[in-house]
Amino acid sequence: MIYLSLLLSFFIFFIGVIMYIFNGNKNLIYILIALEVLLLAIGLILLQISFVIDDAVGSLLTLIILPLAGAESAFGLALLINFYPNKGNLSITH
Repeated sequence: MIYLSLLLSFFIFFIGVIMYIFNGNKNLIYILIALEVLLLAIGLILLQISFVIDDAVGSLLTLIILPLAGAESAFGLALLINFYPNKGNLSITH
């Protein structure tokens, strides 16, 4: 059962990678959502691996990654609030 959840976590991770790579118009919101999915999938993978090998290191690393993901979301939202009125769109290209 744990291997099925690991497979699901890797699938979520690769969805985040695909979202990041194939972002056609380089929209800032899509990039931030892709990074959030990547960080949360990594945290889930670390939790599952720490459960399998019966070690607390994965749990501790997840406790570091999750606030980092939350701070990344807050920082990205602050950038969006300041970036949109100046430029008029959320594309990171010229």
